[in-house]
Amino acid sequence: MSDQSVRFGLPFLLETQNASEAAALCHEHGLHFVELNTNFPPSLLHVLDVEQLLALREQYGCFFTLHLDDSLDPFNPNPRVRKASVDTVLDAIALAKAAHMPIINLHMPRGNIVTLPDGKHYIFNEYPDDFHAALTDFRTACEQAVGIAPVTLCIENTDGWEPYEHAAIELLLSSPVFGLTLDIGHDHATGNRDLPFVLSHQQRLKHMHAHDGRGTTNHQALGAGEIPIAQRLTLAAQCNATVVLETKTKAALAQSVNYLKCEGGL
Repeated sequence: MSDQSVRFGLPFLLETQNASEAAALCHEHGLHFVELNTNFPPSLLHVLDVEQLLALREQYGCFFTLHLDDSLDPFNPNPRVRKASVDTVLDAIALAKAAHMPIINLHMPRGNIVTLPDGKHYIFNEYPDDFHAALTDFRTACEQAVGIAPVTLCIENTDGWEPYEHAAIELLLSSPVFGLTLDIGHDHATGNRDLPFVLSHQQRLKHMHAHDGRGTTNHQALGAGEIPIAQRLTLAAQCNATVVLETKTKAALAQSVNYLKCEGGL
């Protein structure tokens, strides 16, 4: 099992109305941070207030990380769609710097898929020059925005990365402002398809989403499924990664916290 050096946090929940309630819940459970999530209206970038976040940090002794919305696509072939996503990420970086958020979590967009008789074809893979240019431009824009601030943009695994996505992520990881998030539930649901890639870049693992699961079902409380939780948390401790207890309800969060206490991880 992991040791006391691991910093555990909670996700923004549908049962919490705002950052203040989330921070209070974090304090109640003795956790270290809240992962705000822009998929939820109360955590949209234009809604979040830097001064309030800093005040909550002082009041509850917790910090914040940021999960960007799942639909972002900074590599989209449509320049207007791409610009909206890139600008959103740059706004997130500005917020993270001002509110002392160490992690910005984002998904790797797969892009559009064309299904032909011979199988699936990924638009990003079929137009590699355009994809590479968008990746490079995005990496440069993020580097310039982050500067020397202690902010890392972490790419999260979702449905099992394709080989072209491995190459794209490695291009992003060539910059120190990018890292990896290992979502252990998503990985388990794909038959641990992404774990070898993450382990091959273990020094860049900065963040983890921890939840239990069985088969393709995940986001369950720790200890309620078949994922080797102790092994995964040991990996987090080795990498000094922050860990979100990514359940969906307050009840499941409390169960996960109790599991960690019983196992000596919190």
